[in-house]
Amino acid sequence: MASLGICPYCGLACRLRFEVRGGRASSTGPDPSDPVSGGSPCIRGLTVHEAMYRGRLMAPIVRGGKRGRPRTVGWREALEIVARELAGSDPEGVHFAISGRVTNEDALALVRTALAVVGTPNVDNASARVCHSSTVDALREIYGVPASTGTLDDIGGLDLLLLAGTNPAVDYPPMYSRISRARARGTAVIYMGSVAAETSRASDLSLLVRPGGEVAVLNYIAREVIESRAYADGVELVDGFREYREWVMGYDLTRAADALMGSPGELRRAAELVAGSARMGVASGMGLAHGPGGCAALRSLYDLALLKGARVLTMRGLVNVQGVGDMGACPGLRCWDDASRSRAEGRWGPIPGGGITFTDALLGGSPEVILMTDMNPVHSMPSPRAVERALENSFVVCMCSYPNETTELADVLLPTPLMPEREGTVTNGERRVRPVRPAAPPPGSQLQEWRIASELARILGRELGYSSAMDVTREIVELVPGYRSVDPGALASGLDQWAQKGPISPRFALATDPGPVDVPPGSWLLVDLRSPHHFLGGEVTWRVRSLARASGGPAVLMNPADLEELGIEGLRVRVCSDAGCLEAPARGSAVIPRGFIGYHLSNRRARYNDLVPPELSECSRTPRYKFIPVRVYLGDAQLVPPSAGAEISADSL
Repeated sequence: MASLGICPYCGLACRLRFEVRGGRASSTGPDPSDPVSGGSPCIRGLTVHEAMYRGRLMAPIVRGGKRGRPRTVGWREALEIVARELAGSDPEGVHFAISGRVTNEDALALVRTALAVVGTPNVDNASARVCHSSTVDALREIYGVPASTGTLDDIGGLDLLLLAGTNPAVDYPPMYSRISRARARGTAVIYMGSVAAETSRASDLSLLVRPGGEVAVLNYIAREVIESRAYADGVELVDGFREYREWVMGYDLTRAADALMGSPGELRRAAELVAGSARMGVASGMGLAHGPGGCAALRSLYDLALLKGARVLTMRGLVNVQGVGDMGACPGLRCWDDASRSRAEGRWGPIPGGGITFTDALLGGSPEVILMTDMNPVHSMPSPRAVERALENSFVVCMCSYPNETTELADVLLPTPLMPEREGTVTNGERRVRPVRPAAPPPGSQLQEWRIASELARILGRELGYSSAMDVTREIVELVPGYRSVDPGALASGLDQWAQKGPISPRFALATDPGPVDVPPGSWLLVDLRSPHHFLGGEVTWRVRSLARASGGPAVLMNPADLEELGIEGLRVRVCSDAGCLEAPARGSAVIPRGFIGYHLSNRRARYNDLVPPELSECSRTPRYKFIPVRVYLGDAQLVPPSAGAEISADSL
């Protein structure tokens, strides 16, 4: 029997076709009718059935003390233990961390439970906090809506697409297929980034920018657009235009060229393409959000998009990270407007203000109780040792599908379904609201988080009033900003809906220019890479044997010219930052510029995040995962970049 389900991986939220036999998914195929993937999902999605029954958590587990002996219990006993801890703790010391692996209904029920039942303001979209919080903040500030203004279908109608710090060839293959088809019909593609990612090879122009130099490059392009009066009709009336115009006039070609790794001629050509475009689109990714420019680079990009009337696309990270943020997973519900907060208080009761982010809680706070959904901060957060210390000192509840490094420190494990086993809705990176139906039943006694939240609230003396996922969906439509146009009946019939896109109240926002990052003498710049075979940390994809075989082992990736000059191909090297060290063989990669080091985030035996310092962005409290100064050693000898002090050109990549 064939059933349809949503892929559990990236923010595209492709719909897949599962063959189900004996209550288990036996194969996965494309859904030709899916408007997102167009019937061409990626290899990760097409192999997900192979991971659905390997190593799953099947029943609730409790431990008597940290790293104590696990004991399988029933749901009632497990939830009563959790409820006692919550009831006996100071609400200010309780933290709810919600990942993008849950449905909108799961997220809203947990947000409500945290705020209105437990009384803690400490609820956060933990997936966005370590990836695209700065993206959402910049979109909200400039467009008045925390989401993309464009859709995937817009790609086919563009005459120019600027890809800034994003690599859809690896991260979003169905999106990349659309880009390739559009380019074949005449759409020009500009790639802008600090590594020569796979997508750059299929672009018309590749702008290689020094990390931190994005603001200068984007503001120079904006200056050229303004001087040639090639901006969108009516944009002069947008709030902040005059100040923005004066600001970008300070960015001439000389200033912008200092931010480049290539020639100024490439930048002049990019400015000409942008100025000449009548139907422009921009897409951003982690290359901006995680870099030293961070919030400033994203503001500059979206300012330029606003100037040109361009469509904005950001496909985000996990499958429902957009939806979890929309549901109010942010400290004290401050990501909702005042009117929406008032509506929620009228239905739920008082909502506490204040609160801190999940990154602040783990890296500098003193949490008493942590409830998290399907995430692995020991692998994904900076300074894993500091994270482990915080978890050691907290009562930790993990609602998750698989065991991982973090579950080893959990006091209670509550098993949850994978996305193809869930019911409800998700909101993808387009802000397309997609119905979620179980393609196959969970293999054990797994429960969705909206059910867990309902039962916890009941034990604590409150009733959420949910008897089905659709009950929560109706509350979403009633309360969540931008969701009033969503039709629950259409969702029940299997039809996609759209949350509000915008822009609502556009304005220009001046970005403080951090300038290109300074590299200490003798140091390299470290950048994390995504694998075409794995998704993020690989907790699910490493369970697929074909993907595990194809990906090989950990490797320190260098530009082939650096590798040849140093003579270290295949030799084991040690990479050290101020935060820690890792060891792996040195290999060549044309993606990596000279003087840089690349390492895949999905490597399990030697963690990238051991090298990431516990520094958080002031604007979004997001870690800086990219372009970290590191030292490289062969034995006791430090290896200095052969290209140190040399001009880096596109020809050297």
